[in-house]
Amino acid sequence: MPKPRISFIVAVHNCLDLTHAMIRSLEDTVDLSIHELVLIDDASDSETANWLQKLEAPYRILRNETNLGFSASNNKAARHATGDYLVFLNNDLELAPNWLEPMLELERTLPKVGAVGNIQKNFQTGLVDHAGIFFDTTGMPTHAWKNRKKHPKGDWIKRSAITAACLLIKRSLFEEMNGFDESYRNGMEDVDLCVRLRNAGYQLIVAHKSVIRHHISCSPGRHDHNDRNSELFRQRWSNSMRQTGIHEWPSEYFHRYARYWWRINPGLAWKALKMLIFRR
Repeated sequence: MPKPRISFIVAVHNCLDLTHAMIRSLEDTVDLSIHELVLIDDASDSETANWLQKLEAPYRILRNETNLGFSASNNKAARHATGDYLVFLNNDLELAPNWLEPMLELERTLPKVGAVGNIQKNFQTGLVDHAGIFFDTTGMPTHAWKNRKKHPKGDWIKRSAITAACLLIKRSLFEEMNGFDESYRNGMEDVDLCVRLRNAGYQLIVAHKSVIRHHISCSPGRHDHNDRNSELFRQRWSNSMRQTGIHEWPSEYFHRYARYWWRINPGLAWKALKMLIFRR
């Protein structure tokens, strides 16, 4: 199949050193001459803003006069994108060789894929930070495979949601879904999008052969709205996602603490075990 044109979208709020390193790693791993990179400056400080404004083609630079947050910034950049696919990237990632190809191949070969994510390792610890998202018994999301040394087996897995720290989606589908919901600010908008994709019959896939590193939540104000975002998601989706959580949580609970077995809560472990036994 011919290579599609991809729009890489990066929202930037300060963190110049990390942004520079992320862009350099993108340049080293992707041929930007056949794609495009849309950087949206979300009202960064003057040092970061001035550096971004000096970038020339193939970079496209947009700027927010006031800080709009992740959802609004990425939606704005997506409206300016021209690629067949959008790849949303956090500005605190470091990309590795061959990170893109497994994601793109799965999107193009598996049936009705909504979005594709990947394995993200904590830059400081080297442990897995993200290998997809599962839901608990209250219908709320949790990162899968967190703090594990080894990657999940197999080339890919279907998950209930994936993070938009690194997410590939067809531009036409993103537009059809009306992008990220701007009611959220710097959190939960990616999970909300994934739930809407699931409800529309699409799969969320994690490519195990795509592995990158993530500095994790470095942008200023990243967690300022966590409680509000969680409450908004809870009101909208927790009831409908509880059944998914009842199916996913028991086994994922044991996976989550396999490396740190001494931290297992006996009551929760017994609850998870009973759920697994009686489910059979």
